Amino acid sequence: MQDQLFHILMVSADYSILNRNRISGTSLEKVMAIDLETLVDRYNGFLTGERIIAISVSMGHPDIETRVMVAEEDSKSEEDRIIREFDSMLEERDPDVLIGYNHTGYDLPLLQLKMRNRPYSQQFWNLKYYLGTAYTMDMMYVIAHDLHTSGENFRIRKLRDAVNHEKYEKLPLMRAKDLVVNPNMNVGEAIKNLWLNDRKNFEAYCQGDTHDILRIFYSIFG
Repeated sequence: MQDQLFHILMVSADYSILNRNRISGTSLEKVMAIDLETLVDRYNGFLTGERIIAISVSMGHPDIETRVMVAEEDSKSEEDRIIREFDSMLEERDPDVLIGYNHTGYDLPLLQLKMRNRPYSQQFWNLKYYLGTAYTMDMMYVIAHDLHTSGENFRIRKLRDAVNHEKYEKLPLMRAKDLVVNPNMNVGEAIKNLWLNDRKNFEAYCQGDTHDILRIFYSIFG
């Protein structure tokens, strides 16, 4: 039953993307990969209003362009600044499809939470518009399905495991997840440490997530 359900979902997803492109006359260049980096308090957990410190966006086909908007400090004003930059970028690039890795379970709900707590006069209107009109595809499930069709059991993987899978080993991926592997810290602490002390590698880590999921998307749907 689970296999049949996911087969139906993924066939529908395949058709939806193709159908949307036929209707709007768009192409793979209109697919945008997004990812948030946040400061997560181990005691409060996720989706509790945690601070967004970076937004990574990848777009373009066949050449991928990635932009990372990084907060300079842990403050609401800096968080607002990078969300505002993202809001402007959405208007500029006009995506038809928004992809991510578990972005339907975390990134997008967090952005919606942030907007829900803002007054009407200070809303991010482009963000609200594209969250409501762009097609959303979560690569966490797409990759699970793609590997399942190759004969593996259907299961959800960490992104680090997905980008290192043998099926994608010949793709030109950045595979930057190891930048936050630290035996003395959990992932959240390692991300914060990288943000505070090694901005170059922090940005590379952010770029890797969106670049790699977009590259895998192209390998599946291109």
